[in-house]
Amino acid sequence: MRLLKLILLALGMISLLISLPPLGFASLAFLGILADVSYVENREMGVQLLSWGWPPFISGIVLCALGLLVHLQSYRRSHKL
Repeated sequence: MRLLKLILLALGMISLLISLPPLGFASLAFLGILADVSYVENREMGVQLLSWGWPPFISGIVLCALGLLVHLQSYRRSHKL
């Protein structure tokens, strides 16, 4: 159980770290300061970067939640009265 918890949390954190650059650049694109191009092209870049950033972000959240759930279950078993 301990190894499963560590693997889930590690994969979740790695996935969240992978998603940060595309999501950060997407926010810059939607603000219009990513590139020196028109608003429409910045918006297209933002949508493209969001489509790259959301899947690893969502999977990272799910993996971290599963890791914490496994941690809580193992904590309840070991500390039963």
